[in-house]
Amino acid sequence: MVKQFLITRPRHDRETPYLYSFSKAIVQIAREDKNVRLTELYDSKANRTEVEDSLLSKDSTLAFFNGHGDEETVYGYNDKPVLDKENVRLTDKKIVYALACGSLVRLGGLSIQSGAQAYIGYRDEFMWVGDPSTSAVPDRDKNAAPFRKVCHVLIHSLFVGAPVGKAIEKAKEEYKKQIRTYGTSEDDPFGDAAAIGFALSWNLTCLDMAGNPNSAF
Repeated sequence: MVKQFLITRPRHDRETPYLYSFSKAIVQIAREDKNVRLTELYDSKANRTEVEDSLLSKDSTLAFFNGHGDEETVYGYNDKPVLDKENVRLTDKKIVYALACGSLVRLGGLSIQSGAQAYIGYRDEFMWVGDPSTSAVPDRDKNAAPFRKVCHVLIHSLFVGAPVGKAIEKAKEEYKKQIRTYGTSEDDPFGDAAAIGFALSWNLTCLDMAGNPNSAF
């Protein structure tokens, strides 16, 4: 059976290009998988109409949202809502991972009430630390590397069929690994290690899920 992988990748301000960068590797993997139909909504395509059309699919779907968020909303291009209480019913029978601040608090529960298998997200802000000298090219930002790594561990685990609970467990183990690394960093000429360690610890605490931990893509 063909499976659908939906990903939104808006890129319009100082923050969203980093999330766009974090998801680059998984997009390439999805493109090469003949058993998956990839729907990549990047830049201005990450809008409500395109998202809703994609979620109407009856195929088994993993929906990966990247963008800003709050307790009731995930945003797309130019911070326009793409998922909220008005259309969350479209997540029925789907697995959702929202790399967006705070959306798990209320939207996660609404998604499960609407029939979603699972909703993965953050209970507060998603944080990372960037290097201003390379912020124009997030792929080259070494400060952002540990955050990119954890995000990839989580979404890749989901993509290859790991149960949601196991994927979160792997991501949290990676967070702990990265925290240990940056907590003992001796090569830190600009004093960034402490801030990176704090942000990783914060994300570790805030990452959670609603729904069935045994559901899988």
